[in-house]
Amino acid sequence: MSDLVFSSWGDATVDSRKQAVDAQAIELPKELSNGTSLAGIMGWDGIAVWGDSHPVDMARAYARGLSDNSCGQCIPCRIGSHVILEAFERICSGAGRENDAGEIKRLSERLRDQAMCDLGQTCGKGFLDVIENFGKEIDGLVADKKSVPRSEYITATTAPCKSACPAHLEIPTYVELIKKGRFEDSLELIRRDNCLPGTIGRVCVRPCEFDCRRSNVDGPVQIKFLKRFVADYEIERNRPTRLPEKEPEGEKIAIVGAGPAGLSCGYFLSQLGYAPVIFEALGEPGGMAAVGIPDYRLPRELLRYEAELVRKMGVEIRYETDVGTDVKLEELISNDYKAVFLGFGARLGTSMGVEGESDDIVGFFKGADYLRDVALGKDVFTGETCIVVGGGNVAIDCARSALRKGFKNVKIVYRRSLIEMPADAVEVQDAEDEKIEMLILTNPNKIISENGKVTGVEVVKMELGEPDDSGRRRPVEMKGSEYVIPADACIMAIGQAIDLDLIEGIEELETTRWKTIVIQGLNRLAMVKNGVGVFAGGDCETGPLTLIGGLAAGKEAAYQIDRFIKEGSSDPMDEWVINKFIEELKPYDKAEDVGQPCSTEPAKIHHKPVAERVTNMEEVEVGFTHEEAIAEASRCLRCYRLMVAAKA
Repeated sequence: MSDLVFSSWGDATVDSRKQAVDAQAIELPKELSNGTSLAGIMGWDGIAVWGDSHPVDMARAYARGLSDNSCGQCIPCRIGSHVILEAFERICSGAGRENDAGEIKRLSERLRDQAMCDLGQTCGKGFLDVIENFGKEIDGLVADKKSVPRSEYITATTAPCKSACPAHLEIPTYVELIKKGRFEDSLELIRRDNCLPGTIGRVCVRPCEFDCRRSNVDGPVQIKFLKRFVADYEIERNRPTRLPEKEPEGEKIAIVGAGPAGLSCGYFLSQLGYAPVIFEALGEPGGMAAVGIPDYRLPRELLRYEAELVRKMGVEIRYETDVGTDVKLEELISNDYKAVFLGFGARLGTSMGVEGESDDIVGFFKGADYLRDVALGKDVFTGETCIVVGGGNVAIDCARSALRKGFKNVKIVYRRSLIEMPADAVEVQDAEDEKIEMLILTNPNKIISENGKVTGVEVVKMELGEPDDSGRRRPVEMKGSEYVIPADACIMAIGQAIDLDLIEGIEELETTRWKTIVIQGLNRLAMVKNGVGVFAGGDCETGPLTLIGGLAAGKEAAYQIDRFIKEGSSDPMDEWVINKFIEELKPYDKAEDVGQPCSTEPAKIHHKPVAERVTNMEEVEVGFTHEEAIAEASRCLRCYRLMVAAKA
């Protein structure tokens, strides 16, 4: 079969038996990111073979994958998958029966049309593609009693939401457990990949929901808030946590930063038998999640609770220990630590550099610095009017915090339109509900001050021109449109920067022009010195990004550290390689007709009344009730997909 080039992927059939086709014409990835060559794949969108792999044997491997991964809740999958597997096993071993192909077709049609979830439905499509396009080959194998050489396969399950999640949580399964009222089981499953479920359940940017197939029907499942619900259930009901409390043991690993990346790395290292030690400059856990996200969005009591669970897992956390000042990174590398993980965040505020900016002026702040001062309970300047410059979540957080700290009028100045604004739409809506004014298509020119105090901001009106490198239309100044907004304060919330002072003198660590640490592709290894591997992940490696991204990086680093110590290998882990490959296959199609009626809308999270919430820093959102959580979880379509890839 080595000369066969065939694909039914995406219903676009390419068949070299009918016309000459170059294997490259099949627009599917033909190797993994670690260089492993593939001979073909079979999955939710069909089958493709371009190398030395028999399509019927690949179907056998696919049937094995379905049989092993079926939840067994419906007959077409529970029984049909086993019967299909037995038929393919017979055919491939040379013991096929005359009616095997017909039986596979009949059961595959039933899978496609009657299975209760997308795993069975999409597998049914794959089997039918094989029967339709390779029926003669199957008949020949049965008639000649000829066996098929077995290839080596990679088998993986995914779902559009799971693939989109940086930590690749088993989202459909934990959502289904909520549907069944098994809240503690759901939380236990979440914690296999996420040590901060209550935190992420509040502030995640929810890439999973943007790839939820329910969006093609009537709106995405509220995955983030369902995660929050089960995390809150444990605390509110004072339920025991299903995590073992351990004494530190094994070899020591140093971790810099007790933010999401560092806590995640320690959490998984402790489970792998190590004794992680986290060095944190602040006096509490969370890093920028603690001092960069206001309490009205993320209560720090919750962060402390979840970090304490990590500590009980056997992770030592040394607070108020600033690496670079209190202890040098070189010392960590040179001491008894077998590896070091750099997981520190983007703690420096940035500014635009416009005329009149100065940290010495009363009322002028950088966004990250302002949020940190508020979080740490410092006395912050308050006046009548505050201008916040920026369009991201940090700008929204600064504006809403300024309102709560006593400013009567808060205005956000953003150089593009609301459509281009990068802040989460729900955060923008919350700000507008709180009467924060959005001055869009406006940009600051100058900070005006008198006697060392901010008195106003000169701005200029903008219009949108051609798209820039980001794909958004470039803002262009409208000459002569300058005017002054009287104000008592200006907060520049246009971004955050990485403080690389702590790695000063470590010449082996490579950095980018954005002051981030360079790692080796999918591998989180940044350097090896004196036999000690130094790994990196989170904001210090990507720049300011997301909490869920930091959690994922910490988990990846933990397993790669384990591999580095035990095997001396710096190769990327198989799990991350396969996940990356699945992302390239694009398991979610925004244009797909899911075939479901539009019957419900996503549940809405509750909010405290505006007049009440703007007077304090208490949490604004109110979680789901039991009934709401179960109803929302019931909207999940359980869109699992199966993939097998034949190694060349």
